[in-house]
Amino acid sequence: MRNKAFRSIDEVLNSDTLRGMPNDRQGSDRVLKSTRLEDVVYSELRCGDTMMDGIENTGIEKLPTFKSLARDIYQAFYSLNIRRDDEANLSETARVINCHIINEVMAGEDYPAIKSVCEGRLLPAYDASVEFAEKVCNELDGLLEAATGGKDMLGALERAVKREEKMNGELSEMLSRRNEKDSDAEADRQIIDKANRLFSKTEQIKAMENLIAENLQMNRQAINKIILNAEQSAREKAEETSLALSAWGQGDDSTPEKMKLNREIVNNVRNSATLLQVSKFLGRFKEMLVQARKNGYAYGRGEKYTLELGNDLQRTISSEFALLTDPSTIPLFLRKHQEKRLKQYRRREAIFKGCGDIIMCLDESTSTRLEAPWGKAVAMALLDAAVHGSRKFALIHFAGSGNYKTDLFLPGAYTSDDVFSSVETFLGGSTNFETPLNEALRLICDEGFENADIVFTTDGVCALSETFVENFKQKKAGHGFAVTGVLLDSESGGFPFSLEPFCSEVYRTSELSQETIVKSILTQRA
Repeated sequence: MRNKAFRSIDEVLNSDTLRGMPNDRQGSDRVLKSTRLEDVVYSELRCGDTMMDGIENTGIEKLPTFKSLARDIYQAFYSLNIRRDDEANLSETARVINCHIINEVMAGEDYPAIKSVCEGRLLPAYDASVEFAEKVCNELDGLLEAATGGKDMLGALERAVKREEKMNGELSEMLSRRNEKDSDAEADRQIIDKANRLFSKTEQIKAMENLIAENLQMNRQAINKIILNAEQSAREKAEETSLALSAWGQGDDSTPEKMKLNREIVNNVRNSATLLQVSKFLGRFKEMLVQARKNGYAYGRGEKYTLELGNDLQRTISSEFALLTDPSTIPLFLRKHQEKRLKQYRRREAIFKGCGDIIMCLDESTSTRLEAPWGKAVAMALLDAAVHGSRKFALIHFAGSGNYKTDLFLPGAYTSDDVFSSVETFLGGSTNFETPLNEALRLICDEGFENADIVFTTDGVCALSETFVENFKQKKAGHGFAVTGVLLDSESGGFPFSLEPFCSEVYRTSELSQETIVKSILTQRA
């Protein structure tokens, strides 16, 4: 017969071991704490995501705590203030499996890059967490086999915990009845037997936990490979979402409507190789525009004369920043900033009139295919500049003689679908300059593009007749518009003489970097 932990009723009643046993091992499956506001935001993101429904349902069949793991991954990516729950408050599975995964993610080499993209940003953090959950779910069989030695250890552990809780409750009831009446030898014997079986079950649970911990350590390399591969995929997904939002996003996600709109935009961009390529340039170009607008003018310090709501941190009143002193109120500050509800000073400042309308002629001959994403990103940045100044914008796609397409973007009269359609257009063919220049003249003369500014990009050569050049120069002088040429000649050395007859100035990529050229063009038109 095995040695018993308790041989007398006094040993049971005076046992420190029994008193130290948990009354409820079920605990929480969440390793990381979150605020009520963060939970509400996550629920809004999660609502209606059938893909994540499928991932979670599949994962839960193998790992009961998988749904909480997915939520914790989002928390680890998004939160500015990561707080852990005490391990004593966690369920057994969360403590031995979820904790290990969370720890490895936060120690991974991709984690700092993920935080730089996802921290405080809803959609990048959510998309990254979904990607991580999907990759881990696909490899969950192998991960759990390595963690448990190929046996149904987690199922056995869960059953053992439930049995222990039941036995603990039964022992408590037996002791309560004993206190209510005189001691009984048979009752005491049953109490001792129950206490020994409970102690044995607790030791069994500890042994199972230790075995899983040993397996995790012994097979750490294989397990971590699964985790780190998933983390790398999550980083790539977060960066992709961030690029799409910086290039095409409609402001912050302060309302469900804006969040839904930005989600649709991200999905459209993700499904188009062209939009993705353009996004890699456009986000940076828009940053240049923002900086150019900041540095474009100053009007002293302005006169404070009342308060308003907004999200300009330079004008926010000092009392609002008090929310940043307490970790529990930091999310409230961020929410108010996103929703433009921070109290700030209103100033009387000068009003500046915008520049003229903008026309861009974009060479889409076959030879420009590799440069097309850059050119289209320049076009979309110029569209942003036009929108900011309530100006009209036209993009003239051109290739050979008579082969052109004009996309008009009038203030308030186009949709994001119109923009995406324009970006995905590529004509192909030879190169002819007269066709787009005649179309630009038509816009200026007949479509009311007042004080127009033309940007003309090409990589090729096209001979223009003296008659055409002379007529174009007369129209140019009469209407007072300028033409800025961009020659994409970094590979070929270029032929600037093909642009000089009708351009006011010519930028050459063989002489200046593309970023320098874009910065100069955008700064003048911001």
